[in-house]
Amino acid sequence: MNRREWLKCFSALAMGAFAAPSLLATFDAHAAAQLPGYAPKFFSTPQNQLVSSVVDIIIPRSDTPGAVDAGVPAFIDQMFTSVYTHEEQQRYLASLAAFDRAGGKPYLQLDEKQRKALVSKLHEQALSEPADSTKASAANFVLMTKKLAMLGFFMSEPGCTQVLQYSAVPGAFHADVPLAQAGNGRAWAVETVLTL
Repeated sequence: MNRREWLKCFSALAMGAFAAPSLLATFDAHAAAQLPGYAPKFFSTPQNQLVSSVVDIIIPRSDTPGAVDAGVPAFIDQMFTSVYTHEEQQRYLASLAAFDRAGGKPYLQLDEKQRKALVSKLHEQALSEPADSTKASAANFVLMTKKLAMLGFFMSEPGCTQVLQYSAVPGAFHADVPLAQAGNGRAWAVETVLTL
């Protein structure tokens, strides 16, 4: 083993040791959010309704379950209860408050069309601005919520089994499969890492 290979192995071990606790906490948050009768611990009832409405716009129900069906609002609440630091919690709540004011009146008083337009506008704004995740803004709220919604949804059973491909016990190896036949056009479920 040469020096370069040793450094690669050592850095992989170091990153694994650093990332494993946060990844395990994410899995624990997902498991806790799936318990029957889950009540929000981090969000107030109006905040939870707002987050639920936004994740429903981000991943709506179609021929597959949506984010609300998969328990994503409870997952987000549990992530902020168990995983994120106090500073990250406060930044998210400040961004949520800015988002609630961004439509001219409280978000929950807007009709469905206005809500979708506001989320779309702020999403585009977040993507066009330079990334500054330390700033509390309405656009950052939409982007942070989108990241959490996608993580929670694609870790859920409906996200993994009905939207992505899933094979609990993979079958035989088939070499040189044409791309059109590989996976019926769906991506594979994989582990993810989330940073806000």
